[in-house]
Amino acid sequence: MLTKIWQHQTFRQFIKFCLVGLINTLIDFLVYLFLSRIIGLPFWGANLISVFIAMSSSFIFNKYWTFKNRDNNHKIQFIKFTLVNIVYFLLNNGIVFGLVHFAHIDDLAAKLVAVAVGMFWNFGANKLWTFR
Repeated sequence: MLTKIWQHQTFRQFIKFCLVGLINTLIDFLVYLFLSRIIGLPFWGANLISVFIAMSSSFIFNKYWTFKNRDNNHKIQFIKFTLVNIVYFLLNNGIVFGLVHFAHIDDLAAKLVAVAVGMFWNFGANKLWTFR
């Protein structure tokens, strides 16, 4: 049964997408620590740069490895990818805010729900729109 599931292209892409997410989270944190602790940049500058580097890395890994997309229109795809991430940011914050303030759920549990929902949003939007 696992072999049959693994043979499904969307499942393999989803697993790759999750691995890319983990790798880029690590990149984000390592670059942030380097810039803020070693170079001495203020936290907001270090965060801005580390997020941009991680997002760019995510774009490249997802384009070429996860979705095996060979379209040469990189600028349009990067804009789409950025828009998908902006929607993720708004969705994530909306879910956390709503669950904490209206449903009175613990903030960490709310964040976990928001990340899970956002992960499916990002995967679907990038598969069906950005890297179609």
